[in-house]
Amino acid sequence: MKFLQYRFAITMPILILFMTVFQSCRQGQDDRIIGVKIYDHQGSLEELFSEWRDLGINTAFSSLALLSSDEYRLAARENGISMFVIFPVFFNPEALAESPDLYALTHQGAIAKEEWVEFVCPSSEEYRNLMVENARDIIRKYDPDGISIDFIRHFVFWEKVYPDRNPATLPVTCFDSTCLAHFQLETAVSIPDSLTSTAETAGWITENHHNEWTDWRCNLITGMVQEIAEAASEIKPGILINIHLIPWAQEDFNGAIKTVAGQDIPALSQYADFLSPMTYAHMVKREPPWIHSIVKDIYLQTENKIIPSIQVNKAYLDKELDLEEFEESLLEALKPPSGGVVFWSWERLNQEADKKEVLKDIIMN
Repeated sequence: MKFLQYRFAITMPILILFMTVFQSCRQGQDDRIIGVKIYDHQGSLEELFSEWRDLGINTAFSSLALLSSDEYRLAARENGISMFVIFPVFFNPEALAESPDLYALTHQGAIAKEEWVEFVCPSSEEYRNLMVENARDIIRKYDPDGISIDFIRHFVFWEKVYPDRNPATLPVTCFDSTCLAHFQLETAVSIPDSLTSTAETAGWITENHHNEWTDWRCNLITGMVQEIAEAASEIKPGILINIHLIPWAQEDFNGAIKTVAGQDIPALSQYADFLSPMTYAHMVKREPPWIHSIVKDIYLQTENKIIPSIQVNKAYLDKELDLEEFEESLLEALKPPSGGVVFWSWERLNQEADKKEVLKDIIMN
């Protein structure tokens, strides 16, 4: 009897500890964002959200066109789906088609355009004010749970920047008259009048004021995030803020996350609840473990909740993204300190029944 009492006394604390750890792990899993980027939907909303519940998807990063549907918003709320509106900032082909003078300029004097990627000058006060008002209007009209700030950077077609890329070939913007005027005014740097071409001006700035130029460009991006986040919070206190990040570690391409993209991650993190690097490993010719390395790199800079976005099938490359690579990418994306995962995109995932089964097995078990 004494032996049984002793055994019970030893076993109970272990059991309690096990249950506590188990519950803590389960709670941590329940707190994860399992999201999809979704741009359009033509079928049954009831079937859509029923399938999402079955797969463990709890968050939708929706286009404005989809979010503007009363039926979609109502169905999402009834099914407990959190809604973020995807809010592009400096990528705006429509505005550029209407006003070509809004184009950012590269260090070579070319407009900021490569294939489908077209960027607005980030110093245009009129445009920046328009974006802030647009954010206010969207939140006032559609009451999303969060705003997911996209294309909040300087121009670069990062989707085709591979590991062997020479950093010197990456574009740096913006060198239009608006940016140059603001740079001089806000940094007290004086650009010599003898410089007559954009390339000459860019070369002089890079050689003589590289740090000031980098810091100023980063501040343009951080300041835009701050303005949008504050405006959103004015309309809806407590609204969640997510920021899309280029998936580059601090030292990649000679620090291009700041010198090219202008994304100062520690500064940006002050205004965000979540940071979402677009870790599309297959697209940029990386192996799945790279996804986890980017999450760790960002987390060590900020300790924010990091929600990596992963791709579902091939893009830009002919090689297929097979089931094994998808599964490994998902597992790497979910490794701590990750706060979840976002799939790019539902339209692509919905065509891949076998990958949905993998998702379900991993997320729901």
